[in-house]
Amino acid sequence: MEKLSYEKFLVYLRQFQTKIQKEFNEDLKKFHLSSTYLGIIMLLYDHKEGYSMSDLSRLNAVDNALMTRNIKELEKIDYIYRNREKESQRKYHICLTEKGKNVAKEIKNIIEKRQQDFLKLFSKDEQAILDQAISMVIQKFITTIKEGEE
Repeated sequence: MEKLSYEKFLVYLRQFQTKIQKEFNEDLKKFHLSSTYLGIIMLLYDHKEGYSMSDLSRLNAVDNALMTRNIKELEKIDYIYRNREKESQRKYHICLTEKGKNVAKEIKNIIEKRQQDFLKLFSKDEQAILDQAISMVIQKFITTIKEGEE
């Protein structure tokens, strides 16, 4: 197998990301969503008590203005709501509505099916190597992000 240069890796990674994004956009049409909202919805699905707007911005690596627009769009279609804190009417967490939870559950199933379809391309041994490599890359990325925040 030919050794892949970092430059080619970046090109292939971008192509892979574009392909996945197109597939997800097609899958998400029935929910009146695009992949732009995927990170928000899945973060909220996994974190029942919700997130502040600034936490969602940071976790999705987008600025506050873009996150505000995205949140407004998701509110319009009744997928999220602002849960105001009792102590302060100015503070709130973004949470999924029941409708949003149902959609998130369906999206999670779509993601799992897409993942299984992708993994069929690899043998069991290759899947284990891929899993280990991806986990390592994610951990290094998270460490790098946390160091950048300090």
